[in-house]
Amino acid sequence: MNSRTMKDRTMTTTLRSELGRALRLAAALAFIGCDTEEILSVEDPDIIDPNNVNTPAGANALYAGTIGEFSFAVVGDAGGQEGQILVGGLMSDEYIHSGTFPTRLEYEQRQIDERNGTLTGVFRQLQRARWLADETVPLLRQFSPTPGSRIAEMFALAGLTYVFAGETYCSGVPFSDIDPLTFGIPLTTAQMFDTALARFDSSLTVTADSSVTIRNLARLGRARALLNLGQYAAAAAAVAGVPTNFVYQTTHTTTSGRQQNGVHVFNWLSERWSVADVEGINGLNYRSAGDARVQVVSGGLGFDATTAQWNLTKYPARTTPLPIASGLEARLIEAEAQLQAGDNVGWLGTLNTLRATAIVPALPPLADPGTATGRVDLQFRERAFWLYATGHRLGDLRRLVRQYLRTEDTVFPTDLHFKGSLYGDDMNVPVPFAERNNPNFTGCINRDA
Repeated sequence: MNSRTMKDRTMTTTLRSELGRALRLAAALAFIGCDTEEILSVEDPDIIDPNNVNTPAGANALYAGTIGEFSFAVVGDAGGQEGQILVGGLMSDEYIHSGTFPTRLEYEQRQIDERNGTLTGVFRQLQRARWLADETVPLLRQFSPTPGSRIAEMFALAGLTYVFAGETYCSGVPFSDIDPLTFGIPLTTAQMFDTALARFDSSLTVTADSSVTIRNLARLGRARALLNLGQYAAAAAAVAGVPTNFVYQTTHTTTSGRQQNGVHVFNWLSERWSVADVEGINGLNYRSAGDARVQVVSGGLGFDATTAQWNLTKYPARTTPLPIASGLEARLIEAEAQLQAGDNVGWLGTLNTLRATAIVPALPPLADPGTATGRVDLQFRERAFWLYATGHRLGDLRRLVRQYLRTEDTVFPTDLHFKGSLYGDDMNVPVPFAERNNPNFTGCINRDA
């Protein structure tokens, strides 16, 4: 269930727009001397009366709506707005641009203007999901405190919005509030992950009736934030009890465009995203590897009528669920911690156990590359194939630069783009220009990995 509650009120620029609209309306009413009571009684089905939310039924409806808004922010929809997974996939080496929108081509070519209209919509939706998750917690506590897993889930989803912000956007993202109106102070990349950790810790402290599924979600979110902070051993410890077959996933229906799996829609139906193969020299061979974890079928030509269209069989329908956190990720985090600790035998064993048990038919075992560089390459290749199109790849490429001291031009797609022009050097997404309405925000702190 999707909620359009508090629609367009999360971002500061929209807040000011709404305030200005209200003031203009008030001035107009005073001028013409009409019956204000009659005008103000008009019902707007798109706005939920707070009095209707402040009930057990209302709080539970807001809980369900938050899940829908989070899914929309991360997965996208059938209405033309992509989510974090598609943006990160296009900016990394997972997808190529088979559409015609120049704003999306900027993502792939890593030359993103902060006035990019696509950028604004995607950013606002993530902020909307973040704000709604945070705001739903006190309502659930007051009006519907059981089961506690709902409160824990809201904390976990809020944490994940900060994780996606930290992995996708530049250092210096502001997070504003509207109750009361408070313009956010820009957070550095590390501060975004620290804030995410606080949300996951809050989720794990909600013990009453909290389901194992939600606790595992919080553990994985916590580990993901720790991994981004370079705390490998702590990340591995956080997921030690998460079973390999665990999965927390979005669910989708065809009831409305907003409830459909946007990753499927943009790939299979609108044909604007095509599965990549050795993109820009450094990209992995997702299509040509013949790997069972990333299987594709030909879709002819994409929407632009020139780019070969390759569709991912992992998400074959509008209703296919999409994994947000999984036990596969837990084992890969443990493997990276083993590699960091110098346990090369344990590291390789963890990767090969996954290949032997987590997919049917089993994948052949890996051999130790024999060098530190080769092992890191293999670790991130395994993550790329296991976690393909789940929103991890852009964050991983940034970690290769930030934590493993690789250079940008050896990690990201580079050189001449197949649609002309050279790739740029962006390693993250800028905050939209519209956010400069926030007096605390003057632009990204930096564009480092």
